[in-house]
Amino acid sequence: MVDKMIYAKYMISKILNHQSKTITKGAFIIAIFYIINGAMALLRNGLLAGKFGAERNLDIYYAAFRIPDFLYAILIAGALSAALIPLFIEKLNISKEKAWEFSSKVLSVFTLILLLGAIITIIFAPFLAKLIAPGFSLAHQKMVAHLTRIMMIQPILLGLSNIVVGILQSFKRFLITSLSPILYNLGIITGIIFLYPLLGISGLAVGVVLGAVFHFAIQLPSLKGLDFKFRFLPKFKDKDIKEVFKLMIPRVAGLMSVHINFLAITIIASSLAVGSLAIFNFANDLQSLPQNIFAISFAIASFPILAGLSKNKEEFNNEIQKTIKNILFFIIPVSFLFFFLKNEIIGITLNYGRFDFGDVFLVSKAVGIFSLSLVAQGLLPLLIRAFFALKNSIQPFLAGLIANLFNIILGIILSKKFGILGLVSAFAISSWLNLVALIILLYFKKGINLLKISLLKSVGRILLSSVFLGAFCLIGKNIPIWLGLDASSWAINFISLIAGGVLGVGIYIVFLILISAPEIYFLKKYFGK
Repeated sequence: MVDKMIYAKYMISKILNHQSKTITKGAFIIAIFYIINGAMALLRNGLLAGKFGAERNLDIYYAAFRIPDFLYAILIAGALSAALIPLFIEKLNISKEKAWEFSSKVLSVFTLILLLGAIITIIFAPFLAKLIAPGFSLAHQKMVAHLTRIMMIQPILLGLSNIVVGILQSFKRFLITSLSPILYNLGIITGIIFLYPLLGISGLAVGVVLGAVFHFAIQLPSLKGLDFKFRFLPKFKDKDIKEVFKLMIPRVAGLMSVHINFLAITIIASSLAVGSLAIFNFANDLQSLPQNIFAISFAIASFPILAGLSKNKEEFNNEIQKTIKNILFFIIPVSFLFFFLKNEIIGITLNYGRFDFGDVFLVSKAVGIFSLSLVAQGLLPLLIRAFFALKNSIQPFLAGLIANLFNIILGIILSKKFGILGLVSAFAISSWLNLVALIILLYFKKGINLLKISLLKSVGRILLSSVFLGAFCLIGKNIPIWLGLDASSWAINFISLIAGGVLGVGIYIVFLILISAPEIYFLKKYFGK
């Protein structure tokens, strides 16, 4: 019995510390866990929709999220994406000791920065609540401030956890790092199911903190397995920390513009119909699911490899072209599926409890608009990381800043006429603007041509196949209706979704095989193993 327990412990450790050798394998592992996490996110949103509907309490919850997310994103995501992984790999190429010393300095400095940021936010929470939700009543603004204060533990824990994630991903340990978002959602779901009945709306905020604890704790055994020993080294004037800040500042500025963009959406939505912010978030979460599975998984897996190829322009170019093809192979057909199956997707994920027909209609329309920009949003994470791998974070910042300013101006104009759908449309259009700007900058500033004939031919084949997918998707989803079944029921929505999805995807693959498309061999080669 003891031997079996030791063997089981060894196998679990081996699986969790699995090292991916290629971008595709790393992306596949990340994608699998994003699918699981996506299911958890759908469950989370379904619970929120069923319990609250698109009402003010849910708007309050999402508004309170904005400030801790803003702090976490600008201070940690900036360091992780722009500076940590490339600099850590540089240190690791010298020695493990140098890499661990660098990690300790980064963890020490950012722990203190996050603590300071949390304290300042807690003190000024009432003022910040009025700033981000001016359309709310005074009582609702006080509730936003209260939830924000509870949630301020979240950016500290997520910040430390994501620095650890960056270290583990530098060792290509994608499996263990992909578990943490699942546990984060588990904590939030625990808050909805168990803590809300005990603590009221405060229970939702406590659930967020619990999720952040889970997110951090799951990383620690793997970090220890790499023989990392933390030392408290708060050396703000150290040259390594200065290099982190040097690479990080433009990225921080870019992320600030992104989150100011979302803050602007929150401000505008607070003055629209009750539930508008909740509707935007529900639709945004749904359209983020395929991005996470098929786009961000490849972007994350490619980053350490692209960073290693940064001095070899030809290999760097070939690697990014191949990764773009892989992303588009999935994301283009998925955008067609989301557009044609939006009603069925919303029908099975949100259409119950206090979420009424009007709410379902608006979220469905918003998802349809978002689907038109899925390709742009799918390629942005990869292209931004391509700049980071080249140690350039200024140019993606400028591109993102222009796109976000355009989004805010267009959002104000369109929301006056179209309400929340105007905000969604502005967001979708600005995503395309951002993508075009990055493609131009990569070509003229870095000499990387993303519009080569081979890539354009690949896009053409995928688009043509996706048109057939869309047509047969429509046929499949309407079969239950042609049989005279009740199209409004959950079960029929589910059957329509499966019928349309399976028939559409099946035709997509068959058509690619019939035209002998090279893209299909990606599936045969990888999944055949």
